[in-house]
Amino acid sequence: MASARRAAVVISLLAALTAAEPFATGTRFGTVGLDYRFSNGDSFVYYYSPSSEFAPVDPFFRVGTLVTPSLAVGADLALLHTFPKDGDLFLNTPIFAFGPVATWTPVQLGRIQMYGTAGAGVAFDFVRRQGWRVRAGAGALFDVGIPVTFGPEVGYYADFLHIKTPYLSKWYSASAIFIGLRLSDLRL
Repeated sequence: MASARRAAVVISLLAALTAAEPFATGTRFGTVGLDYRFSNGDSFVYYYSPSSEFAPVDPFFRVGTLVTPSLAVGADLALLHTFPKDGDLFLNTPIFAFGPVATWTPVQLGRIQMYGTAGAGVAFDFVRRQGWRVRAGAGALFDVGIPVTFGPEVGYYADFLHIKTPYLSKWYSASAIFIGLRLSDLRL
């Protein structure tokens, strides 16, 4: 658990610097969205039991600061298992996947900003299980004439979970492809 605390401190510091540091206008951005994941059956590592099934839609948040004209660093937060198929949404505690991310904006085509993103972080499910997530994606943001941009993102993530009990010490892994919609104030 000490490694999770150290990771959380570093990631929180990076997110706080991104949000609070006085950077030049237009160099910081925030992104919100939803991801729809296509995983391979029951191998999603945070799967509990048939009585706790969740929709494959996960809320997603990103903050970033441009450190060069085409490279931003920041943090991602994904909330896994947020929307139960049955039961009360407000009695559910989602799994948090939080980590640093780099976003590359290589080319702008008219009113479309292409980008690629990669990151890794820690996932925690409040049942004393710590996991790790590696994520990569690519997307496009469209300037539709309002103060924010909108667009799709597709990508891949891999989850790794270590379960350690007095009787068991085993690593589990699973991966998924996702399609997401993003709303961002990344200026074109």
